[in-house]
Amino acid sequence: MIQLSAVQKTAILLALPATALLLYLLLCQSDEEEVEETVKENVATSRQNLIEIKVPSDLSGAIIGRQGVQIKEIQDRSGARVNFKDQISGDQSTDRIVVIRGTHKATQQAEVLIRRIVAEQPKIEQSEMFVPQRTLGRIIGRNGNTIRHISEASRARVKIERGESKDPHAMKSITIRGSTEQIAAAKEMIQEKLSEEETFRAKLSVNAINRQQRGGKYKDPHQSVDVTPQSAIGQSNHFETMQWPQHSDFIEVYVAAVENPGHFWVQKISSLSTQLDTLTEDMTNYYGSLQFSQLDQLDSIEVGSIVASPFEHDSSWYRARVVGASAEKLDLFYVDFGDSGYVPVGVARKLRPTFLRLPFQAIECQMAYLEPVDDHWSDESINTFEELTHTAQWKVIMARAIAFRQIHDCVVPCLELVDTNGEQDVNITKELAHRGYATCCEEQYTEPSETSTPVHAQAQ
Repeated sequence: MIQLSAVQKTAILLALPATALLLYLLLCQSDEEEVEETVKENVATSRQNLIEIKVPSDLSGAIIGRQGVQIKEIQDRSGARVNFKDQISGDQSTDRIVVIRGTHKATQQAEVLIRRIVAEQPKIEQSEMFVPQRTLGRIIGRNGNTIRHISEASRARVKIERGESKDPHAMKSITIRGSTEQIAAAKEMIQEKLSEEETFRAKLSVNAINRQQRGGKYKDPHQSVDVTPQSAIGQSNHFETMQWPQHSDFIEVYVAAVENPGHFWVQKISSLSTQLDTLTEDMTNYYGSLQFSQLDQLDSIEVGSIVASPFEHDSSWYRARVVGASAEKLDLFYVDFGDSGYVPVGVARKLRPTFLRLPFQAIECQMAYLEPVDDHWSDESINTFEELTHTAQWKVIMARAIAFRQIHDCVVPCLELVDTNGEQDVNITKELAHRGYATCCEEQYTEPSETSTPVHAQAQ
């Protein structure tokens, strides 16, 4: 054991307080430095910072998220405020600016989160496919519902080339933007619609061949010795009639019946065309069978009522409106074809409700920019018009509404008709004028619009 002298013991006792004091002073200095550092850090982080990031416009939706969920999560996790700069009208830039506001730490964290989202997005590609113009109606769908569904289901952006052509076989471009998988999904759904259209066209061709070529002449259904126009129309207002589409593009039609070039009826070619052929077949089978031949007889005959009746030139059964009656025969207007005929009183039958589900297919029309020579249409001009339009021959021609005009108490489309069946397109208006049967006039019309009343008095 070490023995300390009295002097050594005295030195140690004197050194201990000094050492303790020195340690205390060192600890205090360290605490002061930490507090100072903390204060400096708090001052620095309390200052507002602003960062702007460019991101591709196509990816802005990924950053925002459905109903803003993604951008809200970025803000909650980082504590920064995040929003997009408004785009200036006419700006063609492919990028959008993300503005981040907050503390230095918060803005940096938000920037990291945004760049991570951008980096994780699949590579955006663009593909183009071409389809016949006649298929666009099926691809777009009513009110754009089909094309909207394709975009939403595939998550690709689908844009269809605008512009019109009189040739239904003209090819139109469809541009698709998205990832490889998204583009493939959109193309597959579009191809399904093309297959549906091909099947429909094949069935339409067969039905057109099998359709009877109606030989009856059109008679104005508003005029009859036994009925006034008002009562004939008024009693049929609750039946639904096919409407002309609310655009000025060319569509495919059959010209079904003609009074003259200033008053005729067309059928718009659509899926309802084949449904009409099926309806006619079902009615013929039902009313033509011996089992049901005595059923559904008319208890009374009212002008304006809708009945089932054969056409005087063939044995098929059709839907017709009674426009006149005598003790022996009925004067009928065939609501799906626009022509008229007479049948014996005992032939017509009650129309069963199941045969009323399909809208009446005949659309009342007139030619645009066309007036008869000498203020009336000659027999030769009417016959020529029927020949040029293939009336009741079930050949497709192209039509578009130039405007609408009042006839009686109805608003009807004024059409431009073009026959594209031959090697060269034939504009019916110019051809009638060229042959001396009509004159072209540039009258003022009401342009087609969403507020125009497109059809005849039978409102839905």
